[in-house]
Amino acid sequence: MKYRNNPELKDRLAAEYVLGTLRGAARARFQGWVRDDPALTQAVRDWEARLNPMAVSVTEVKPPRRVWEAIESRIAASRPAQVREARAPARPAARPSLWENLAFWRNWGLVASGAAAALAVAIALQKPDTVEVVKVADVPSKRMQPSYVAMVEDPTGKMKLMAYAARESDELWVKMEGMPQAPGKSYELWGLPAKPGDPPRSLGILPATDKGTIKLAAAADRALSDVPQLAISVEPEGGSKTGLPTGPVVAKGDCMKFW
Repeated sequence: MKYRNNPELKDRLAAEYVLGTLRGAARARFQGWVRDDPALTQAVRDWEARLNPMAVSVTEVKPPRRVWEAIESRIAASRPAQVREARAPARPAARPSLWENLAFWRNWGLVASGAAAALAVAIALQKPDTVEVVKVADVPSKRMQPSYVAMVEDPTGKMKLMAYAARESDELWVKMEGMPQAPGKSYELWGLPAKPGDPPRSLGILPATDKGTIKLAAAADRALSDVPQLAISVEPEGGSKTGLPTGPVVAKGDCMKFW
């Protein structure tokens, strides 16, 4: 990849690296570039400086015991047999590992809750029919513009949709993951109410492609101001005929202000 003379690409890769969306061999390769490129190192530090303050405002969530049990089982299964046999049955007290570090889970929760989705969407989304070169959205040097962001997950916790709308825009940018559309069916996006008992409000039909936009009824600051969560239901082609969800809700997630 020719990145050295491409400041925009450097910045995008640095952002993806800090967010954790750059994975596997690409992440390892990027780490090697960082060691040899002071400008790339600085780009990573800049993104860390932008993201770290965001983590402070995220409520810490203690993972359930089953998470630790699943991790311990995987670690034990990956050890050679002789190492497993030599392991003492009682686990001595020790400093918490990365997996038990609340700061780690707080930062991971930042992505899962949707706060980091503002940056992820800025990197991953682009308007339809534009040149197929992903560009970082117009981001001031130190902060994103006021916006609404959401990350919608299925019941297993797998991300299904990212959404982003600038505060004064009536366009909601969406990107879907692993959501093939069945013949004769549509995915409909709903704004869930803040007040219990109030009905959900349809925000529109999701595009048949994996990326696109939904035209909101008003600017996001009015259309989404009282919407704490988004949900996706499976509806007849063209959407619900009743104004309310009629099919199964397949994904749900927080919608939050980013300012």
